[in-house]
This record gives sequence, C-alpha cells and structure tokens, in this order.
Amino acid sequence: MQVATFNCNSVRRRLDVILHWLAVHNPDVLALQETKVQDHDFPEDAFLDAGWNVYFRGQKAYNGVAMITRDPVEYVSFGLQDDDGESASRLAHVTCGETAIVNTYVPQGSELGSPKFAFKLEWFTRLRRYFTERFEPTRDRVLWIGDLNVAPTPADVYDSQKVWPHLCHCQEVIDAFRAVTDWGFHDIFRKHLPESGRFTFWDYRLRNAVENGLGWRIDHVLGTQSMTDASVSCDIDVESRLQKGSSDHTFVTASFR
Repeated sequence: MQVATFNCNSVRRRLDVILHWLAVHNPDVLALQETKVQDHDFPEDAFLDAGWNVYFRGQKAYNGVAMITRDPVEYVSFGLQDDDGESASRLAHVTCGETAIVNTYVPQGSELGSPKFAFKLEWFTRLRRYFTERFEPTRDRVLWIGDLNVAPTPADVYDSQKVWPHLCHCQEVIDAFRAVTDWGFHDIFRKHLPESGRFTFWDYRLRNAVENGLGWRIDHVLGTQSMTDASVSCDIDVESRLQKGSSDHTFVTASFR
C-alpha cells in the first residue's frame, strides 16, 4: 500500500500537477490539504474521469481537505466532531481495509501569542482526544498524515536558531504536537530518512529556496506501531516542487507491506 500527502495550496490551481502525479505514481491514497474551494466548486469530475475516487470537504479561499483513492473506501468522515462543523475542512478520516488514515491540516496560528495561536494549541489537544476516543494504539492500524504545521526538531528546519521561536517551531507547538504523538504515533518519515536537510515545504518568498536548502519539514507521515513496522519506505518528491506552477509544499509518500 502506498499513501501520499500533499498541501496543494489550491486544488484548482494545482489540478494538472496533481493529476499528472497520480498518473505517474498511482498511489492507493493521496491526502490533500488547503484545497481552498467550496464543495460545489471542487473539481470532482476531473478526478472521477481519470478513474479515481475522491472525498472532500472545503470552504471558500482557505482550508479544505480531500482524500483521493484508487478504490472506494469503507468509511469516511470529516472534522473532529466536537464542534458545529468548524473542523470539517481540516480533518478527513477514511478506512481502507484494516487501516484508518487521518488527514489533517492543523491551523498555522497567525502569530505567537495571538488568539489564533491559542486555537492551534487547542486543536492539538482536541486531536489527541479524537484519537483516544476512536482507536487503541497497540491494536489499530492508524496513519496520521498531512500538513501539521510543526517542525518538531532542529533537523526539520534549515536554520533552527535563526527562526526560533516561530509559529511552527517553538516550544509550545512542539509540546502540543508531542502530546499527540505520545498517544502512540511513531515518525515513519524519520524511520527511513533520519538525516537532516530533508524538507517538504519551501517558502515562495525566499529566492531559490529549494536549490539553497531553505526548507521546513511540516508535512508528516506518522503511524501506530503496527503501521511503523509495516512501513518499507518513505520519500519526498522534490522535483515536483521545482515544476512551474507548483505548490510551496511537495508530495511525501510512504509504502507499507
């Protein structure tokens, strides 16, 4: 089984990039974040015509998640389900066989100390509760993937000392993220790519960011122990980030027995 994640930064703007990548790599599941489109404007037919199944929930201009799958899924839901729908465009949960895949777009936080930053920290707390109420880490095959807006170690940022403290790289966010991973998640990315300098996001505003290694690892693939043991590879498609019209993120893939 091959699973991938990609913050597309507008699914309509990256539609050709996504469809091309799907045709070349043919994953079982591709999780998208920041689709930035209301449901009635989502380009569903383009995916269906290409032979894919697609499940999505979004809103105008920002947020939005989607799951593109080779086969129909057995279960799909959206949101943390502890609110009136606010979180629906930030979390998609599908079940494929015995594997639950939870795709999240964690809030960025706006600025340190702001109400939106407090909301980000709270979102991690709510997410920990979501996993606790639905799964047992020693029993269930669970993947947590997506743009989590956290670079948890100095190796996940091109210059930790220079950017610290940052919305995605500061102690409060790292602690909030660790509180979720302590539930029973392991870093599948780092199992296969332990070296520093492997990034998933390069800011458009930094000139030649990819070529100069000015990146961040904020897109993650995490799994319970059974999924971590079953993982055989993980990789980043840097070439897609260099394409004309690319997102500021790129595709991260993981394969499992």
